[in-house]
Amino acid sequence: MTDAHVHVGWFTDGYHSPRAVWQSAREAGIDEICVSSTSTCAELYKLVVREMRELIRLGGSRVHPILWLTPRMMKTWGIRYMLHSKIEWQGVKMHWQAHREWFYNKKLQEEVLAIVLRLDVPLLLHTGQLKECHAAVFDSMIATHPDITFVLAHGRPVGEACELLKKYENVYVDTAFMSVGEIVHLVKNDCTDRILFGTDAPINLVYYKDVGTADYLKITMMQIRQEIGDDLFRQLSERNIYNKNKRTWK
Repeated sequence: MTDAHVHVGWFTDGYHSPRAVWQSAREAGIDEICVSSTSTCAELYKLVVREMRELIRLGGSRVHPILWLTPRMMKTWGIRYMLHSKIEWQGVKMHWQAHREWFYNKKLQEEVLAIVLRLDVPLLLHTGQLKECHAAVFDSMIATHPDITFVLAHGRPVGEACELLKKYENVYVDTAFMSVGEIVHLVKNDCTDRILFGTDAPINLVYYKDVGTADYLKITMMQIRQEIGDDLFRQLSERNIYNKNKRTWK
C-alpha cells in the first residue's frame, strides 16, 4: 500500500520529524510513501536534504522523495544544491497557491519543466480553490508537454480535474484531502485507473488536532473502502507512479 501524498518537516503547527512521519505510516499499514518537505516553504534546503536522507535511512526503497520547488530556489544556489544532493528524486512538485509567482512567471515554469524532463519523473501540481491553481489552469501546460506525467494533487475543483483526466492520458489525481464524495465522482466517471491514494499526512493534525496521524490514516482508508469497495481501493492504494521500478504508464 502506498500513500502518494505525504509531508515531512516544518508546518504551521510545528515540526513533523522523519521518524514520526514514517512510524505513523507504518502503524496505519502503509508500506510506501511519496513524500515532499514542507520545510521547503521556509527555503531550508539543507534541512530538506537531511530529512529525506533520514527517511530513506528508515524506509529504504519504500520512501519516494519528491522535490518541492519554489521560485526563490530556482533563482538561487538552492536548485543546484538539491539536484546535486545525491537524493534520487522521484517526483517534482509545484505549489501555485503557496508560491503564486508560478502563475505568471512563464520562464520559471519552463525551467521547472526542463528539470522534470531531465529527471524523468512525474510533476505534482497543487490544485485548490484559488483561481491561480484551479485544475483547468494547467490544461495548456499538460497539452504542450505530452512526455510529462502530471499529478493533480487534491483534484480541485473535482469537475475540472475529471475533465483533464478524460482529455489527457498523462494525467493522474491524488486523493489528498478529497472528500469521499469527490472520489466516488471520479470513480463513476471511469477515472479509477488515474487515481492515486494520498492523504496529505501529517497536515491532518492542523485540522483534526485530537486524532493522531496513524488513526486518521486508518479512518480515511476505512471510509474510502466503505464507499468504493475493497477491490477498487486496493487498485488505488497499490498504484505508485513515482516508483521508477513500478511505473506502468509508459
